[in-house]
Amino acid sequence: MHIDGYKLVGEDIVQYATPNQGGIFAPGAPDTLVIHFTAGASIAWAIAALCDPKSAHRVSAHLVVGRDGSITQLLPFDTIAWHAGRSTWGGRTRFNDFSIGIEIDNAGRLQTQGDGFVSWKGNAIAASEAVEGTHRNEKESSWWHKYPQPQLDVVEALCRLLVHDRQMRWILGHEEIAPGRKDDPGPAFPLDDLRRRVLPAPMRRYDDTDDPAA
Repeated sequence: MHIDGYKLVGEDIVQYATPNQGGIFAPGAPDTLVIHFTAGASIAWAIAALCDPKSAHRVSAHLVVGRDGSITQLLPFDTIAWHAGRSTWGGRTRFNDFSIGIEIDNAGRLQTQGDGFVSWKGNAIAASEAVEGTHRNEKESSWWHKYPQPQLDVVEALCRLLVHDRQMRWILGHEEIAPGRKDDPGPAFPLDDLRRRVLPAPMRRYDDTDDPAA
């Protein structure tokens, strides 16, 4: 897997253009990766939603990673996607303007149902695919859809490639730039471990008065 121009090239990678986009990044951007879960019924459902120009929210992302590790690129890496929404972190807002969005096919938060679980979309989730954990922005534990290892391996490989090839400086969860509004990728995703393994130095922490560009 490698980047040719602004597109990802390799096995199990599909290019599928979304009309939901905001133009070309300003010079010096992007510098941040934002990790999401799709919270949908399937990867096909997620891609359709991210490519729907008639959607009320008109969302999009650069990459979608399937549970089998397949990758769909919806926008080249020089183009703004609409994945972050209202967002604030490190003294900056409007993270669409300087971040690459990676959507991971995952149902997100689960509710118990009989011997298993169900997603908010109504999909049945087996107990073997659920994990209990406490969200970084919450105090009580809850149940979440597990990320299969092949999917996690691909997400990490993507992050390594983008950090190396496009000099990404930060890897953030949607839950960190929109706390209280978003809870992805959730406690089932090893976000802190990913940062420790992928970024060239330990993840720096900023409060809202700090300047991440400094």
